Amino acid sequence: NFLDTIGFGYTQTQPDSPIGEQATPSTQHRSAIIEKGKSNKRKNWCSDEDKVLIAAWANTSLDIVGTDQNRDAYWARISEYYNTHKESSWSERNPNAINCRYTLINRETSKFCGCLQQILNKEE
Repeated sequence: NFLDTIGFGYTQTQPDSPIGEQATPSTQHRSAIIEKGKSNKRKNWCSDEDKVLIAAWANTSLDIVGTDQNRDAYWARISEYYNTHKESSWSERNPNAINCRYTLINRETSKFCGCLQQILNKEE
């Protein structure tokens, strides 16, 4: 499983990493920092919810629906997949919440990949 190979969202050290031993912050901790002080927010996302969200996005993005699908329909389909495959104890998430969370994950992943690429380029 792709998500298992990258260890998404788990705190661990990587002694063979070119950037040294650094703990990977959990996504739940980051959510708590980001949403601190916002009393009308639902509960924070946990790492397992992030995994289901990424699977929902990947699964939905690979489906061929046609070019006439608008943004709202696209995120509604991802939301439907997420809410169908989530644990029963997790909150239902609406398409807007799912879009916002995915955007955060995508932005942070892009930053990480950019930093890693710079490190790899320096080693060449």
